[in-house]
Amino acid sequence: MQNSAAPFRRFARLPERCALLLLGIAAAALGIALTTCAGLGTTPISTVPYTASAITGLSFGTTTFLLNLCFVLGQMALLRRSFPLWNLLQIPAVFVFGAAIDLAMALVSPHSAASWLPGLAMSLAGNVVLAVGIVLQIRSRTIVQPGEGIVLALSVTLRRPFGSVKVANDVVLSLAAALLGWAVLGHVVGLREGTLISAVLVGVLVKFIMKRFPEREK
Repeated sequence: MQNSAAPFRRFARLPERCALLLLGIAAAALGIALTTCAGLGTTPISTVPYTASAITGLSFGTTTFLLNLCFVLGQMALLRRSFPLWNLLQIPAVFVFGAAIDLAMALVSPHSAASWLPGLAMSLAGNVVLAVGIVLQIRSRTIVQPGEGIVLALSVTLRRPFGSVKVANDVVLSLAAALLGWAVLGHVVGLREGTLISAVLVGVLVKFIMKRFPEREK
């Protein structure tokens, strides 16, 4: 009886998991907005959308959605028949994420840092909030964001460790954003010391939070 009831218990917890996912998305969007408005560069995975936003005039959230849509298509191309149809739910999830980024940017932009030291404090705070958002999304046990999904797909296809592929992916995105900004705008957009800080710090914070606040057995 206990085993047969397990699927029903998981289904009953679905609203709780979805709420946790949405809370994590909101926190991650706020963290990205804080980091970006600090004026020291945005997070590595947001460099391309931020640069594309500066070039096209589209909102940061819109370009984030479009890039992540490409990530979903990339997963489908890499995994082919092994692509889980469940992962198509990444599309509505990242649509919400893009809208949350635009809302967070509207709220945070008026309070952008005016100098380097407050900017550093704001960037560090953004990294903490972003890490909390990532942990909440992981704890929701629902779906991964397309940015993580494409790294997982590459890791499986290339048979390389996830961590190594993640670092390489961040480097490629940052370089692509730099080249795109330089070619179209004549200068680099959204890449500064804060980008490097985020590349190192967010992963460390995620590991620390998950270890310091372990998930209780249910």
